[in-house]
Amino acid sequence: MNRRILAIAAAVGCAAVLAVAPARAQTTFRMAFVAPPPVWGPIADYYGEQVAKLTNGAIKVQGVGGGQLGNLPQNYAGLKTGQIDMMLADTGTLALARGGKDFNALFAPYVFHDHAHFRKFMFSKTFSDMLAPVEKEAGFKYIGYVSDRAPRQLTTANTRVTKPEDMKGLKVRVPETPTILEVFKAWGAAPTPVAAAELYLAMKQGIVDGQDNGFDAIAGAKYYEVQKYAIRIDYIQSALMVLMAESKWNALSPAHRQAMLDAAIATEKWASKRTWEVSDKSIAVLREKGMEIVEPDLAPFKASAAKALSALDGNLWSKGTLEKIAAER
Repeated sequence: MNRRILAIAAAVGCAAVLAVAPARAQTTFRMAFVAPPPVWGPIADYYGEQVAKLTNGAIKVQGVGGGQLGNLPQNYAGLKTGQIDMMLADTGTLALARGGKDFNALFAPYVFHDHAHFRKFMFSKTFSDMLAPVEKEAGFKYIGYVSDRAPRQLTTANTRVTKPEDMKGLKVRVPETPTILEVFKAWGAAPTPVAAAELYLAMKQGIVDGQDNGFDAIAGAKYYEVQKYAIRIDYIQSALMVLMAESKWNALSPAHRQAMLDAAIATEKWASKRTWEVSDKSIAVLREKGMEIVEPDLAPFKASAAKALSALDGNLWSKGTLEKIAAER
């Protein structure tokens, strides 16, 4: 074999190596979320598609839903240690992160006047200032707001709720956050912890009488099969966010960091529009499937919630936090 043939062979070999290099260099991040895959899966998938597009396939984000990677506290602990790469979660769950005490206020029923008020707060300097020390202590990077969430409602199997007193003794599965637990107790209910992935079966078996979620989630998870009433109480405004383990974020190049942030912006434009469209369609689906949509007077619910929350002010969050939030309207 002469030198010319050797040179050609070497060149071909180098080209082959370069051709497969991007595939070898691909980094895959698993993004945990606790909701049933049909509910949040499309948003996780869309975000992953945007990341792949913006990084030319160098980074893959794989959504892992249904609590397969653990519950919320375990996910936050995993971000701190780097065992969890990424997390798709409700903004209110920031209260579960180390140093996140003040974020308990996000899940204070009726703390936000409406969703427009909530969005204004989430994109404010007030939110950024609250978040910065938590990111550092809890060991994660806030990638961004990726979708509005429809307001949380109440569903029940057999009880038509029109006032707080109607909830007396009802076993209701709600997020295990102190504000929601205390307010539901004030309304007379018996908050009962159940993993999100086990909720459908728990309602079917009568372990719990009801639950709280947006209309889109209620329809998406087919809760209409085991619940009769959907009570429109609009008591929590929130959104979905993407978080990333600080150690994983620090290992990214500046270009890939920007891609992760830009993917969140693109996802939010698509997902928020979809959320409200799906929510509206879901109400029709629930009616079609036999659920009754109950629209009670919210004044008694708000008054009872405010009384319960007044006892928590200065304990679950710093004094003045609710006032800061209110000022963002």
